[in-house]
Amino acid sequence: MRIACIQPEVFQERDKCYFEVEEILKKLIKEYDNCDIVCLPERWVNLTNGKELNLQIERGNNYNFIKNLAKEYGISIISGAIWERRKNSIKPRITSYYFDKDGEEIGRQDKIHLYSYERQNFEPGKELVLFPFNKIYFAILICFDMAFFETPRVAAENGAEILFSPTQIRAEGIQNWEIYLKARALENRIPVVACNTFGSLLKRKFPGQSKIISFVKDYISPSKLRVVEGPIDSSGFVFDEINLDFPKKLRTLRFKEIIDKNSLKVRKIKM
Repeated sequence: MRIACIQPEVFQERDKCYFEVEEILKKLIKEYDNCDIVCLPERWVNLTNGKELNLQIERGNNYNFIKNLAKEYGISIISGAIWERRKNSIKPRITSYYFDKDGEEIGRQDKIHLYSYERQNFEPGKELVLFPFNKIYFAILICFDMAFFETPRVAAENGAEILFSPTQIRAEGIQNWEIYLKARALENRIPVVACNTFGSLLKRKFPGQSKIISFVKDYISPSKLRVVEGPIDSSGFVFDEINLDFPKKLRTLRFKEIIDKNSLKVRKIKM
């Protein structure tokens, strides 16, 4: 599977953000014209202090921009995250859409674990979606969804062969983020594609440094990670071709070793 993360700089003007995304996509296709899926970061348009100004209507402008890109350039795209209002939701949702190479919407994943201020302003997702690509399935785990073991584990146990994670990690959190990504890859023996935001948002710096994490073939015990990184403190993209057959074998072995935590008795010695 040939994967790329597009890491655009976030500008103040929305049209400039659109232009930046498309320009990087064109450079990617020029260098790698056989890319299967492109992932955008969680945030690739500017934030403002007023939450209402950041919200889109359901399947609004950001949605249509990415949909049209997928169709025009004939490439499957994961939209990053979009803040949108929905008629059937009390609060807005943070959601990521997946479009195939014809620009058709295949499905969407709502953010399940809401971070900090998001808990007061948004409604969490209650469903984990597995998306089809050719003969495999993948999951989209938006940013904070990778910080908890259960969401990646449920995805892997139900047939996901690769995890995509649009993220928005500022400079202070990069070290923790790297640990989470590698841990999720190792504990589930599954490739992880994490696309991070680059730019300044509300006086916070986001360094990019997107990552495609896979496994070096024939290293079984211990397994050996292959990590390909995107630009740090600049816009651009990162591309890699991932072998999904080998981690599938690793995953089969690893899942045979899992112990049901509910079968373990806990004895606490009194102080």
